[in-house]
Amino acid sequence: MGACGVPAWEEEAAACEALLPGDLVITEYLNDPAGADTGKEYVELHNPTRETVDLLGVTLFTAREEGAQERAYTLTTNLQVDAGAFLVMGDVRDGPLPEHVDQTYGDALGALGNSGGLVGLRCGTRVLDSVALSALLKSGAARTYDGRLVPDAEGNDDPSRWCDAPEAVPGGVRGSPGTANAPCPGTTDGGTPSVDAGTCLPPGAVAPRDIRAPRPGDLVITEVMANPRGDDVVGEWLEVRATVPVDLNGLTVGTDTSGTRLESERCLSLAAGESALLARRQEHEVNGGLPEPLATFSVDLRNAGGVVAVRSGTVLIDSALYGPAQDGVATQVSAPLTAEAKNNDAPTAWCAATEPYGDRGNLGSPGKPNRTCSGTDAGVSQTGCIDRTTGQSRALRVPTAGSLVLTEFLADPSAVPDAMGEWVEVLALREVDLNRVMLSSETGGTALESALCLSVKAGGYAVLARSDDASLNGGLPGVLSTFGFSLGNGAGAHVLKLAVQGSVLDSVAFTQAATSGASSQLDARVRDASGNDAAGAFCPTPVGVTYGAGDRGTPGRENRTCAP
Repeated sequence: MGACGVPAWEEEAAACEALLPGDLVITEYLNDPAGADTGKEYVELHNPTRETVDLLGVTLFTAREEGAQERAYTLTTNLQVDAGAFLVMGDVRDGPLPEHVDQTYGDALGALGNSGGLVGLRCGTRVLDSVALSALLKSGAARTYDGRLVPDAEGNDDPSRWCDAPEAVPGGVRGSPGTANAPCPGTTDGGTPSVDAGTCLPPGAVAPRDIRAPRPGDLVITEVMANPRGDDVVGEWLEVRATVPVDLNGLTVGTDTSGTRLESERCLSLAAGESALLARRQEHEVNGGLPEPLATFSVDLRNAGGVVAVRSGTVLIDSALYGPAQDGVATQVSAPLTAEAKNNDAPTAWCAATEPYGDRGNLGSPGKPNRTCSGTDAGVSQTGCIDRTTGQSRALRVPTAGSLVLTEFLADPSAVPDAMGEWVEVLALREVDLNRVMLSSETGGTALESALCLSVKAGGYAVLARSDDASLNGGLPGVLSTFGFSLGNGAGAHVLKLAVQGSVLDSVAFTQAATSGASSQLDARVRDASGNDAAGAFCPTPVGVTYGAGDRGTPGRENRTCAP
């Protein structure tokens, strides 16, 4: 029998040796149910081995990309999957489990990305399988691995071997949760789908024609308004430019984790060199006075910055990374660089818009040519944040190696659950901003993101936590930012690391098990990133030194001296 140990167990390393990559395979997922997603999403696992596998200690995780903003759920009770069998894990939040769900992970994973990100399985630190999440052709259908093919952890990395589930099963679920998948429709013997782009009706025509689906590079994202004045839900928009004649019908528009499929009986056509406005709302009187959009989408664009993407099925047509959004200011690609999709990949290609539009004092050029970014402001929108004191955008104060010191962490709170009460404390030796700093452990990592500057004064402490709600996190004071991965409780190899742009700022490694309800803190006499690497530099917070709901620790305050 295979098994995987929970990190808190001493036999964790030996137990995890029983499960190898490929011993569990992801064969189906529902990431965009019809209607509200909450409570309906699921992931199907398959055991391709000849032995029963026990999922105790196995972790199901999601992330925006490898190691970024991971969320995870670890099974803490025995759950066996027979050889050749399937098991379904769902996000059921309350009430009895539906017939097709074997185990709930509740809200631990949040919402699965509708058009990006990944979902995976891990045993300890060993990844057993992971697959990229992709957009559905239509909401309400699960994505399934082609039933003609033997489930395989390497084969399911090929997006051409996946398709929308062709049929509904009893209960109305369009998929095959818990059973073998059906063959993908329109596939060849090799499992490669034959794509039919469909038809649309051109303006003034009486007969439809085939849709001219774009290929990568045929569309360029040229401008993004993520933070309009007023209500973001009605005022956000983005602009795309065609390099060849194309139709936008059937494309998915959104972020790296979710998207909206553009559907219309009429052709959403663009000529070569023509631009299209895609907006949250069509109505001129509510969207801030925009020119008429060609189509609308329903995905929130992050004010803290992020990715916007256009996809055709699983194929990425174009994507762009934008920085923290200034209130009422669009970010746009310099006019000479809008001709090719590859040009918008460089941060220096973007700058803040300066031309007013509409009736709310917003700046942008929707439906008009972009301006030429000058050498002084090119890339400004990518590297700034909004100062909490002045309310104005400024350049980031990027930390360098040695400027941040990991000084305290609580891996096993007792007053509240781990998923709410874990936290990490960081000391700044000079004034810095933590925007885009990556905090990680052996279980995952989170890039700290905010439109506001995550500032820490020289000599000040920053508290980073699983939750910023003091009523849920054990009464932590002043949480600056949150992270989405877990801290290891048990004896074994653990690591905490701070990095920015690939450069390590500080890291600490430890092997001892956590003391329940007590933080591990750096000796008060040590205040540098090399001193915290020494054996014995950390010790449990003394009895009687508590915060909030009663756990031991000094979050945001000076540590105590460790006993000799």
